[in-house]
Amino acid sequence: MSINDYAEPFAKVAEQVGPGVVQVKSGRGQGSGVLLDSRSVITNAHVVGNNPAPQITFADGVTRSGRVLATDRLYDLALVETEASREARVALAPEESIVPGKLVVAIGNPYGFGWTVTTGVVSSVDRMLGGLDGLIQTDAAINPGNSGGALVDLAGRLVGIPTLVLAHGQNIGFAIPSWQVDLVVDQFRRTGRAQHPWVGIAGATEVIDPVMSRALDLPERGVVVAGVEPSGPAARAGLQEFDMITGAEGVPTPSIQALRRAIRRTEVGATIRLEVLRSGRTYHRDIRVEEMPARVIEQ
Repeated sequence: MSINDYAEPFAKVAEQVGPGVVQVKSGRGQGSGVLLDSRSVITNAHVVGNNPAPQITFADGVTRSGRVLATDRLYDLALVETEASREARVALAPEESIVPGKLVVAIGNPYGFGWTVTTGVVSSVDRMLGGLDGLIQTDAAINPGNSGGALVDLAGRLVGIPTLVLAHGQNIGFAIPSWQVDLVVDQFRRTGRAQHPWVGIAGATEVIDPVMSRALDLPERGVVVAGVEPSGPAARAGLQEFDMITGAEGVPTPSIQALRRAIRRTEVGATIRLEVLRSGRTYHRDIRVEEMPARVIEQ
């Protein structure tokens, strides 16, 4: 295989996706955005800041005004209404297709250099960093200005929205996964805001020795409850410290990330059924999901 054969798929993706990536200028700052349709741009909340009308520049050089429809700093996402100068959109990649080792292409506007293409792989998924979780880690070069742009697979589908990079790391960047983008955009469009589902527990992934788990017919992994918010939803449902949560709605939760993902996908006001292991016995607990209190968001 020649170097041209290797590079050709990346060139095709850049040509396909490039028109769907825009520059977003908000005051002195600038970043990138992705066209979801002819009138909608998704970008990072930190890119638009407090500017209600950022300037959107399309790949053909046309600049038009945008209007921020909704923004959420906890997800670091913002939805901007504009009028695209050409028909271009970026479809979302299925969540199950996003796995470590997958080849990806980042397209954005680092340091104002328009429509820059870098390549790499998905290094890991479900990373937690600060208030963000479920993040995709990638070694595709991401720099200031890439924020809000497109991280896509070789089919040109959106894997994630680049959001930050470790300043002292070597090619360690992070992107908000496409499933979160889809979830939040739907909420933005329906209600003008994002929900922050909350049940009031702190937990950690627990791995049980395989020999013991087989001998006692226990799951090998789960989430051990490290703390329960007094009078919170989980406390009212009877969860206690040192309970092990092994599933949510019949789906295993082998890690704290899996549990957080299940809770995040539950509408505020709806009930989530958790499978709980306590003293060797399995129980079911139905918890009514609430909106995360402001005091928790501000922590």
